[in-house]
Amino acid sequence: MKKIKTLCMAAALGAVVAGASLIPATSAYAATTINVSSTGTSLSSALSKAKAGDTIVIKGTVKSGAVNVPAGITITGNGTGKIDFSSTSGSSGRGLTIKTNGSTIRDLELYNAADNGIYVEGSSNKFIKLNVHNNKDAGLQFSNGASNNYLSFVYSHHNADAAGENADGFAIKLHSGPGNVLEDCTAEGNSDDGYDLYAAHGAVKFVRCKAIKNGECGGIKGDGNGFKVGGVDNKTSGVAAHLDPLKHTLIDCVADGNLKRGFDRNNQSGVVTMTRCIGKNNAGGNFYFPLNGTPSALGYKVTFGKAIIDSCTSSGGGSNNVTGVTFKGTNTGF
Repeated sequence: MKKIKTLCMAAALGAVVAGASLIPATSAYAATTINVSSTGTSLSSALSKAKAGDTIVIKGTVKSGAVNVPAGITITGNGTGKIDFSSTSGSSGRGLTIKTNGSTIRDLELYNAADNGIYVEGSSNKFIKLNVHNNKDAGLQFSNGASNNYLSFVYSHHNADAAGENADGFAIKLHSGPGNVLEDCTAEGNSDDGYDLYAAHGAVKFVRCKAIKNGECGGIKGDGNGFKVGGVDNKTSGVAAHLDPLKHTLIDCVADGNLKRGFDRNNQSGVVTMTRCIGKNNAGGNFYFPLNGTPSALGYKVTFGKAIIDSCTSSGGGSNNVTGVTFKGTNTGF
């Protein structure tokens, strides 16, 4: 491992007058590349040394315990690197935990974490071309203020927890913040839902994302919705259970062959807009957006904001419920 450092540069600031002193300028930091391999530097060691601007390159397959990612770094596998998190254990056994801002995780395979493969509470992070699988909770989870994160070509699949009720492909839930965007992502074969937005506190945008055959993994069964876009927030301490009306947006998304519903309101009281989305062969119906409901956590009847279905297609699967929908454009199969 080599670190390249620039020389410190000092300069006088301002005119020198009687009694004035020279003030040295701060040191410039040269970004460093740190290689991680099974026979060299460990991931935890690299992260303990990394500073904003540094790049950590995963060479081959490396094993790691749970690690925290500092702000402003890049972790890349260059398309071939893999992190095996089988050394993690218990409910604290997340693979990468990111409570900081401005990092990029890309071109990498991550698997076998005892909890989430990637857990995020930070903001303005990027996740690009990742293969996240076989973790014992959601492949990727964004919670507690996580906002303005960007995901592109992330494949989260075959994640399963013991009870089947937690391991989604993407869990953008439990007080996640606004501005999270997913493009060209796929959730497939997870024990619970493809995408779960339960108790989110910020709207999410999905573009060309897919949810395929979620709801069972290795005989473990959960809810099995493709895109679950709501949920009563009964997890805020000292605050009564309530709905947060959010305007989630789904464009050119596909829900195919999920064991329950393809696109599910799940008590979302905001206006959800689906444009050119396709629901097909979902056992519990392709689109489930009733106008009214009585969420068990609230105990009283609610009239929801009307969802917008614009130029969408429904084929095969169970019956749709679109009593709480405004249709636009040319729709097929409703």
